[in-house]
Amino acid sequence: MNSRAWKWALVSAPLALSVSGCVGWGGYPHAKNVHESQLIGTWRAQKCHTTLTLSAAGSASATGIPTEMELDGKVTQKVGGDGTWEIDESGATQQLDVTIGKQDTAFDLYRYRGRLLVGLTVGDPDDANWCVLTRQPATHPDRQGRDDVQAA
Repeated sequence: MNSRAWKWALVSAPLALSVSGCVGWGGYPHAKNVHESQLIGTWRAQKCHTTLTLSAAGSASATGIPTEMELDGKVTQKVGGDGTWEIDESGATQQLDVTIGKQDTAFDLYRYRGRLLVGLTVGDPDDANWCVLTRQPATHPDRQGRDDVQAA
């Protein structure tokens, strides 16, 4: 390697590392200043068959949170039930911590095109097994079970 290539490597390596620290998996930037009120509601990940419902009182209910996956993305272990949730602000980025029974699960918080995403890395991050949960629209009490009715 010539001296020009070494200089380029020395200059570009720190830049690449600093940029990669700003984004999470999938290139989504970490969300900042997330408040509990932004997380209340039901979140789903179709790929992982996961549903997570967070209440204002700090309680959570979940179905199908994967805890183990094969390399091809097939879920081999999952957890579900009732528990609690909170925002963890102890690290460099905020995380959503959910406890179901004795299982603690840390979800990452991301923003994509202004939309908040809840992300879960299952197993070894190098295996790239991710679940992306998106907020589901709230059903208005007057329209429950009537989504097929159109306004006149």
